[in-house]
Amino acid sequence: MANQSSLTVASEEQDDAVVLCPTGRVDGTNVTILQGAVRERLEASQVRLVFDLVELNYISSAGLRVLLMAARDLQAQGGKAVFCNLSEQIRQVFEITGFDKILSVHGNREDALAAL
Repeated sequence: MANQSSLTVASEEQDDAVVLCPTGRVDGTNVTILQGAVRERLEASQVRLVFDLVELNYISSAGLRVLLMAARDLQAQGGKAVFCNLSEQIRQVFEITGFDKILSVHGNREDALAAL
């Protein structure tokens, strides 16, 4: 398990999509790690992304901005971003900010992949 102040982003290909799995915390000190993972996929023209947030335990406004911009950038390239496996804490953040209304959020990875 990652140190509570750290962030790692694993990725895997599944069903013609890329699944990004951030682990730990996303905040202003490490948001560039998440940005880099997204940018790498966009530059490789991989435009079907699933963000599996099962191991994410904190996200700041900077992290939320990266997710929102990823969804918009993917849509502009004819792709889509979907989100799944939100913990109760992350789900509350999405609800408070309204992100659950503007992003495609699903209960599990299978449903997220099916929504692409």
